Amino acid sequence: MSFKAVVASSTVRLSASEERVMNVLLGDDMSGIPAAEVAERASTHESTVVRLAKKLGYRGYPDLRNDLRTDESTSEDHQVKIMRTESGYDLSAFVADEIRALKRLPHFVSQEDLDAAALTLHESSTVYLFSRDDEKPTRDLLARRLRRLGLTTVTLGTTPKDLAERFISFDEHSTLIALALREAPGQLPTLVSEAARRGGKSILISDVPGYRFRPSPDHLITARRGDDTEYRTQVIPVVLAYALQLAIFHLEPTKYKAVRDGVDDLTRLLGGADEIPLRT
Repeated sequence: MSFKAVVASSTVRLSASEERVMNVLLGDDMSGIPAAEVAERASTHESTVVRLAKKLGYRGYPDLRNDLRTDESTSEDHQVKIMRTESGYDLSAFVADEIRALKRLPHFVSQEDLDAAALTLHESSTVYLFSRDDEKPTRDLLARRLRRLGLTTVTLGTTPKDLAERFISFDEHSTLIALALREAPGQLPTLVSEAARRGGKSILISDVPGYRFRPSPDHLITARRGDDTEYRTQVIPVVLAYALQLAIFHLEPTKYKAVRDGVDDLTRLLGGADEIPLRT
C-alpha cells in the first residue's frame, strides 16, 4: 500500500510532535531511516514515531516503512515509463483528454465553493502562495492574476528559513493558498496549522477528489486533471486560477475595474507599450 494514500485518507487528529514526525516521513527516501533517526529529525521521542504509526492503522513502524518503500519504488517506476502510453501521445488524443478534464471540472468544483474561496480572498489584505517546485508555474500565474486585482501577494519559498522569513508577517487579515497536486508538500500541514493559529484563512487546491487533508483548510478545492495517470498537465489548476480571479472580480466589479485600469495607466506611465495586434 502507499503511505501517502494512507495519510491522505486519514481523519485522525495529530499532536504537534506527531505533525513534525509526519512532515519528516513525507520527505524523500525515508524508508531506510530507523524510528530513532526520524524522532531526532522531528525533535521528539522515538515513542512518538511508533504512536503515529499505530494512529494511522499500522501494527508498528516497520509496517509503515514497508509502505514508504512502496511509494519510493512507485516513484522510480514512474521515471522509466514512456509518457502518454495510456491515452496516446498524438495531438488529437492529448487534446481530447484535456477537454474531458475541463468538461467535468464543474462536477468537482461548485460555483458556491469557488465563490466562498473568492470571498475569503476579497476580504484579505495579503495572500501568501505556497507550492512544490513542480507547481511553480501555476502558483506564479495565480499570484499575477491576484495582483491584477490589486491584492498584495507573497510567494513563499521551500526552504525552512525562507518560509519563516516570508510567513512571519502572516496575520488575521491574511490568507494562505497552497497547491497539493499528486501529493502535499511536507511543510504544508505546519503552514495550515500556523495560519489558523494566527487567525488567518487557508485555501488548498488539489487534484485528488475526496482528499482529506489534516489539519483541514478553510476551503478545499479539488478537481481531477487528465485521465492519463502518468502525464497530467497543469491545465486544470491554471483554469481554476483564472476562475478564482473572475469570481473575486464580480464581488465588487467597480472597485476591481478601477484597479485594473490603474495598473494599465501606470504601466503606460512607466514606459510599457500597449499590445500590438498581429496583422496579416
